[in-house]
Amino acid sequence: MRFIDRSPALILALALSVEPAAGAVRRDLNVLLITIDTVRADRLGCYGYAGARTPNLDRLAAEGVRFANVYAQVPLTLPSHCSIMTGTYPPDHRVRNNGSYSLGPDLPTLAGLLRAKGYRTAAFVASFTLDSRFGLARGFDLYDDNVQGEEALKSFRSERDAGAVLAALAPWLQGNRGERFFGWAHFYDPHLPYAPPPPFDVEYRGRKYDGEIAYVDHVIGRLLELLKEKGLLDRTLIVVAGDHGEALGEKKEIDHGLFLYDGTLKVPLIVRLGKDLPAGIVVPSRVRLIDIMPTVLDILGMPVPPGVRGISLLPQIRGKKKDDLPSYIETNYPRENYGWSELRGLVDGPWKYILAPTPELYDLAKDPGEEKNVASTEPAVLRTEAGKLDELIDRSGARKGAARRTMTAAEAERLRSLGYLGGGRADDAMKKGLPDPKDKIGDYLLIFRGNLLENEGKLPLAFECYRKVLEANPDVPSNYVNLALLDMKMDRAEEATRLLEQAKSKFPDSELVLSRLMGLYLKAERWQDALSIGQVLLQNDPSYFDALFLSGSASARLGKWENAADCYRKALAIEPENAVLRRRYPDSVYAYAVLLGKNRDLKGAILWMKRYLEAASRDDGPRLDEARRLLEEWERALKPL
Repeated sequence: MRFIDRSPALILALALSVEPAAGAVRRDLNVLLITIDTVRADRLGCYGYAGARTPNLDRLAAEGVRFANVYAQVPLTLPSHCSIMTGTYPPDHRVRNNGSYSLGPDLPTLAGLLRAKGYRTAAFVASFTLDSRFGLARGFDLYDDNVQGEEALKSFRSERDAGAVLAALAPWLQGNRGERFFGWAHFYDPHLPYAPPPPFDVEYRGRKYDGEIAYVDHVIGRLLELLKEKGLLDRTLIVVAGDHGEALGEKKEIDHGLFLYDGTLKVPLIVRLGKDLPAGIVVPSRVRLIDIMPTVLDILGMPVPPGVRGISLLPQIRGKKKDDLPSYIETNYPRENYGWSELRGLVDGPWKYILAPTPELYDLAKDPGEEKNVASTEPAVLRTEAGKLDELIDRSGARKGAARRTMTAAEAERLRSLGYLGGGRADDAMKKGLPDPKDKIGDYLLIFRGNLLENEGKLPLAFECYRKVLEANPDVPSNYVNLALLDMKMDRAEEATRLLEQAKSKFPDSELVLSRLMGLYLKAERWQDALSIGQVLLQNDPSYFDALFLSGSASARLGKWENAADCYRKALAIEPENAVLRRRYPDSVYAYAVLLGKNRDLKGAILWMKRYLEAASRDDGPRLDEARRLLEEWERALKPL
């Protein structure tokens, strides 16, 4: 089917009445996806929270469609965004946790599909957790993950606030206002630690989480004004979603990822398209974040690829479909971060089933607070929901394994500081004898208390917390790392090194332990020991960014300039925006060229000095002049030969 009249009103009317023809792209519609990290639906004004100040999100809901009952598939940032972008569950896309997985190339993404239809695509993310190395950059012309400033290695502080995200996004919008575009803005502010900027810090003293949400709403208001100024607002499909919620102490969980209760899974979802979608509609039925991708494609008149688990929500918007959609839920966080059992679950009709060593079953219609586990009194329902969960996992191909990637020590440290550290049939996971997270809540709270004490500078008290956790959980590598990091902060480098060498003996294949030990060896000026560990890490993963950077540093200290330059060059290919690398790479190239010149390898010296001049900054000043002088000298000396 071809559309002659491309007006949004006619196109959307046709979409609401007939099945769209394959490839029938709506040429005058843009798409802007806004994801807000760690935001509960029940903390926004339009969702009934009296303490909120969210006028811009409330206005979007009043001018568009608000979904009142939305489930995230996993209470973790990276896997949740992978579900949003692919329309699939974690067992399908196989990204099950932050930091140690990468989205593979086998599934189509929303960005890739739109770019294939001529859309300009760009993403502006606010946290290391969504760094390009984790696979979500696929399909984007521009993936702006420059969150580190002048840091050599991205750390747990490697994030930027909502205003900085808007500052990066605005020039791109200006440059592409005459093109069809798909933009993604990710705002991270409501994530721990809560620290809203002025004046929100004063206004929300004692309610910092609400203050962070109010600040994001303020920035979204500025973004909407920008769209209006550019004449883009009413021809841009705007989708706003939370990626997961925050427990805020419910069920004794402080943050998110440990359990599968509604506080960390129910999120906002608002869709607006000017006058071309009904205004003020509230969809009460249960929907999922995996439904965003097919809904956007349906509105644009594009076919949904095979294998997508989500469905278009246009029938819900039209009131043609009112049934609750079943939702798979999971978290690998307890197992991979703490050594406890992972959790799987299914929200189906009125029931929520959580597969755990001690199974849980809740009747959400009668018990929305999930206070009464009826697994023992509803055995028939329990069997039915367990069977449905197994069938869903079987269909996902989860047995194929996961798209794992190694995690560097610096990544592990920052994810630990964010609270993130420390496949197969559903019932298989429960046969391994791992503790139920519910039974380890005391250790979880001890870890969290240690984090708080560490952030407050009360290091001896934090050390005691981490020591007790290690004693209770000696088979978890991250527990050794936590303790070693505190040793370092307390100027006990020898103790930290001994602890990690002990961990290396216990976990010889742990990239986390090896990477952290490599960093300690560098600080102790044990350059060759550090380089040896770097070689092992890079054998396992040649694109291991932190191992490349640290190997470059160790090589430079040893005067192995060619290896240093090679490591820095490979690292720059991964993070071309890294300001420190942009200085160190030409430094090492220059040093190697000079070394070759001193050894009278003039051909090599000329080759490497030319590489330096290509990579050097104009700010290099006097060294640039010296490089040109040496190059001329070597070329003159070589001519008679």
